[in-house]
Amino acid sequence: MAANDLNPQLPLIVNLNLINQEGQENIDLSKLIIKIDSTLFPNQEQFLKALRSHLLQSLKEVPITTSINLRKIEDNSFENAEDEFLPPATKSQTEKSKNSSQQNVSYFETPANSIPNTSITVRQSKLFKSQDFEAIPTAALMFSSIDSQIKKELWKQNEDGIAYLQHRAKGDSQNFIEHYIANPGDISMLPWDEALQIIDKFGFNSAKLHLIFAAYAMKQERPWESLFILNASDLIKDMGWDQRTDLPKHKKLSEIAKTAFALDCLLVKTVWIEGRNKKGGINASTPVGRMWNITVVPYGQINLQGKIEEPLEVQLIIQPGAWTKLFLNRAGAKSRDALYQFGYLAQQVLKIDPYHEELALRLAIYLTLDSRIRLDGNYKVQELLEIAFAKPIIDKAQLDFRRAYDLKQHWDSAIKLLLKLRWQIVFDPETYPEWLKPDCKDKKPKGYLNKLLDAKLTIKPPAPIPELIASKAKPKIEQLQSKVQPKIEQLQPKAKPKQLQHISLTGSQVKEARIAKGWTQTQLAGFLGVSQKLISLIEKGERTISLAHANKIRKLLDI
Repeated sequence: MAANDLNPQLPLIVNLNLINQEGQENIDLSKLIIKIDSTLFPNQEQFLKALRSHLLQSLKEVPITTSINLRKIEDNSFENAEDEFLPPATKSQTEKSKNSSQQNVSYFETPANSIPNTSITVRQSKLFKSQDFEAIPTAALMFSSIDSQIKKELWKQNEDGIAYLQHRAKGDSQNFIEHYIANPGDISMLPWDEALQIIDKFGFNSAKLHLIFAAYAMKQERPWESLFILNASDLIKDMGWDQRTDLPKHKKLSEIAKTAFALDCLLVKTVWIEGRNKKGGINASTPVGRMWNITVVPYGQINLQGKIEEPLEVQLIIQPGAWTKLFLNRAGAKSRDALYQFGYLAQQVLKIDPYHEELALRLAIYLTLDSRIRLDGNYKVQELLEIAFAKPIIDKAQLDFRRAYDLKQHWDSAIKLLLKLRWQIVFDPETYPEWLKPDCKDKKPKGYLNKLLDAKLTIKPPAPIPELIASKAKPKIEQLQSKVQPKIEQLQPKAKPKQLQHISLTGSQVKEARIAKGWTQTQLAGFLGVSQKLISLIEKGERTISLAHANKIRKLLDI
């Protein structure tokens, strides 16, 4: 570079050493030699900063590899492991650092030099576009991985001193999932003390990012063979941070980078059978591997200390782990008809503030994953509270009036928020009386907490998610029923059919009651597990109402 490339009037000589020790071309700023006329530039330090800034700007489009120590991020800034640029990355897969966890140095490369021989989608747009929901995998592994992030108390130390979290099936103890923490770049399990440093970075932010990654993985035709790139600036909105004014954008970007780094350290070991196919079964068993292979690529101005204090952008290069092939089964009809392992993630879930509405967020995440399994949406309050809180907390609340009051207030606040976010909630009139509902100010009788724990309610994600899930599951359910019913009829003796009491219900009654409750046709359809078109035909009197539906409609609409 000649002196007049910067300014033809400057009496300046610049000498760049462009050859590194291996003979590859790269620019080593540490070897930059500058001779300056001190009479024109008395403040040489200021001039060097300006020159360095100019050089970095001119190299912005050049694929370079930087070595960044995310474990030593302080004050939301990025540190370079070395104060120099490394050679451009080769076309082979980027080799991550295999240093000890104390160093934890990860090498990041630009999108132009990312892993070859894979399907890669570059610069994907925001997750939610014209709709407020996205498909998301809901297999057992999703439950366990979410627990590993928001229930840190479940982590234990095995006999070898390794940190692990185990999830076993209630119905079959041979089915289990285990999570471990590893170094960046390998799958060696970290001992307890070192793993805790990563586990401490888990929480609702990592759970949200995990759900977002899973939804993006569902968009890939063959996610186990694909890479996709996300901009952290787009993820800010997906995470529900776009309205936050307490943090500047660069700190939000840095937080996403640190959270992604923690997720990259999460391993999974799985032996699980969740469904059967035409060949007899699917053994969804995986070796130990990463949940996500993530490369973090920050962009911004590097200062003289080699830090990007205020990143302008952070790109995440993401490759889903092998678990997606065995649990997601997205590619091809042969695997798709075997497992219904996906539901839908409502955008509103990601916008819930964990600092003020932690219970609501816990419930929303769990119900999002469980809605594929529990199609009717029927729960007891105690069941949901035990999912969100440790059992000792509930036990203590039953013995202490003040704790009982606080628990009831937390529950009511969570339910009211979910209702505000258009979740579909119906209180069982027999077990959930009016005086127990969130908005009731009546004085509560003695033992009201036990009454609340025994209360039942129907709770489902916002419309049209329940209807979509029901439409996906209905063909499979009917197929199974058609196989099982003939066997039942052969085993059971023939009996005279019982005369079921017919409950007269007209379409106009349904419409009036629905409008009075403030529901749309889609919401009612979601609770019944039918299509919105059927509700429309019923209300017009063009379709008769079955006995089962009539009874349920009366209960839902308080007819």
